[in-house]
Amino acid sequence: MKPLLDLDLLNTFAAVVEAGGFKGASSRLYRSQAAVSMQIKRLEEQLGQRLLERSNQGIKLTEPGKTLLSYIDRLLRLNNETLSALSAEPLRGPVHFGIPTDYAHPFLQQFIPRIREAFPELVPRVTCGRSRKLRELVTTGDLDVAIVTGEPQFDPENNLWSEALCWYAPAGLPINTEEALPVALLDSDCALRDLAASDLRQSGLDYDPVLTSSDMANLYSAVESGLAVALLPESSITSSRVRPFQIDQLPGQRLLTMNIIDAGTLSPNFMQPLQKCVLSAARALASG
Repeated sequence: MKPLLDLDLLNTFAAVVEAGGFKGASSRLYRSQAAVSMQIKRLEEQLGQRLLERSNQGIKLTEPGKTLLSYIDRLLRLNNETLSALSAEPLRGPVHFGIPTDYAHPFLQQFIPRIREAFPELVPRVTCGRSRKLRELVTTGDLDVAIVTGEPQFDPENNLWSEALCWYAPAGLPINTEEALPVALLDSDCALRDLAASDLRQSGLDYDPVLTSSDMANLYSAVESGLAVALLPESSITSSRVRPFQIDQLPGQRLLTMNIIDAGTLSPNFMQPLQKCVLSAARALASG
């Protein structure tokens, strides 16, 4: 008889992959790095397969690890469905979620089907907006749960996913840094606007804000069309007409983190399975 998989070990494995290492996973799981490492070792021993390659640069999935990860989502979701079906108090009624505007379209495609499948009596209410506004709504209790951009002053928070963030320019269009640099900027109060403004201020470059918008898609269009350079997350880049803009005066690639926060308005029995559902959608978004 084949051994039964331990869902707790599988959840730890998924957390390590999402966090990109044992340190981030230990913070998210409220366990020591040694305990997380031991759980991964137990899982590898149970499966008779090496799942992760460890190095100074972080972790890398082996082929068996990639195969396992493709099944974990369904296993954990089925676990949530089972607990919901057997719960004396089913997860029902309205729950208010906050999602950053720039990620709303792809995230909702992953998130809403999972919520409806796992918690059929739950009524999702979604507000889209900038991360700092969503933080305010969580603080006031107007939102139960929100996905927000990570900022140093709010550490520690539960990380959902991370991606590269850097300056991009139109491909094939030479940029003369002796002249005013054409720049596309967000006009709203957000972390990316602050980072871009700080980079430009510290660079000493003369620049001209040729486009300002509250929508990051418009910044991308400005770069793709040859109008400007802009600070953008890697996931927004969909065309070969856009290239990384690398000059000494501006920082190179950085990491943009997306975190999950909650208002404490929901009971732990309600929050934990909901957070797993959000994490599941985030994993699918990051891998897609």
